[in-house]
Amino acid sequence: MRLLACLLATLTSFSALAVTKVNVFDTDAVVFEQQEGAKHSGEELARREGMREVIVRATGDSASLDNPVVQKAITQSSRFLSTIMPSQRNGQPILKMSFNSKQIQSLLAQANLPYWPEERARLLVWVVEDNGYDRTISWEQSERTSVANLRYVAGQKGLPIIVPVGDIDDVTSIKPTELWGGFTKQISSSSRRYNVDAVVVARIARNGHQQRLRWTLYDDKPQFIDDSALSPVSGEASGTNKQVTEALVAELGRYYANKSATKSSGEVASSIDVKFSGVNDAFSFFSIERMLESLPSVASVELSHVVGDDVDFQVNLITDKADFERQLLRSNKVNKAAKPVPAAPVPTAPATEKTQAVAPVQADSSNTDTTTQPSTAVSVPVATPATTESAPATPVAEEEAQTLDYEWQS
Repeated sequence: MRLLACLLATLTSFSALAVTKVNVFDTDAVVFEQQEGAKHSGEELARREGMREVIVRATGDSASLDNPVVQKAITQSSRFLSTIMPSQRNGQPILKMSFNSKQIQSLLAQANLPYWPEERARLLVWVVEDNGYDRTISWEQSERTSVANLRYVAGQKGLPIIVPVGDIDDVTSIKPTELWGGFTKQISSSSRRYNVDAVVVARIARNGHQQRLRWTLYDDKPQFIDDSALSPVSGEASGTNKQVTEALVAELGRYYANKSATKSSGEVASSIDVKFSGVNDAFSFFSIERMLESLPSVASVELSHVVGDDVDFQVNLITDKADFERQLLRSNKVNKAAKPVPAAPVPTAPATEKTQAVAPVQADSSNTDTTTQPSTAVSVPVATPATTESAPATPVAEEEAQTLDYEWQS
């Protein structure tokens, strides 16, 4: 019982992901009556339409349907089906289909397309609109076209989103100008009530039927997006509301699909050595290992060596060191180890000079001039080596430490 309690405490000490499992491989399509002279039956067309929907959800991007490998596979859609069942919806015949996940993933690999796993980050999307004379926030309950289109397109692409509901807490916590200006402190504070993995701010400037959408993705939980070390992702699009919404969802889908593909492929951007002190038992060791592997910035973890209660890991990153440290230090189990204070340098005695007297020059006895020449004492400096060592050499820049040191609070 005590072990179970410790395990739960360890697991809850890290930021829990609010991931949503998306139904990627199940779909349905209307079966239309075959027209006279048509090349394909209504069922064949329904199967192809169902496979197109699955491909888009599996990649998060409608452009994947333009891939030649995918286009050829769609003409053989029946080969990718696991189950198929005729049914009806609103009096129309439909086909309920379930596609084989392994075959679809294999197809995407052949087509060199990223696969976006079913476990997906949930996004909070703030929509603020400028109609030329006023700026307003579009809430979930506002029934605006922008919100309706966003929810519909996101559902098609398998992008889990939440739009703020617009209750009294939302309305009083943030202003449209703060969203439009990208004030992360206010955005972070207002978003924390929602259990999401990232925050998106979509700014729509209206000009008749045309719109200009500028969006910013803060790819972190709301409480961390005010961190200056976090680099947001941004983009823009122009067109009708449907067009800019399609572009926004497609860009977000591509971003997360590529991010997932990079992590699953184990592609390494850099590697660092990480040392943990205070690892007193096996439970702590495995807790640290699981924690490191769960970080979004980590591709893989390898044990280097163990000495006493110190454990060294080699951590392979898919991002940079700063991103890794930012994620790691969120845990209340991890503290950055204090760096040892270097000893003060011992001063060395400088070289000293002694003055040596030179004997006066005597007149030559053979000289017939009997006038007495004045004697002159010349002081000649003679360098004497220092008693210990010569003057200190030019200091050499220390190499940047490659090991990150942390203390584990078990």
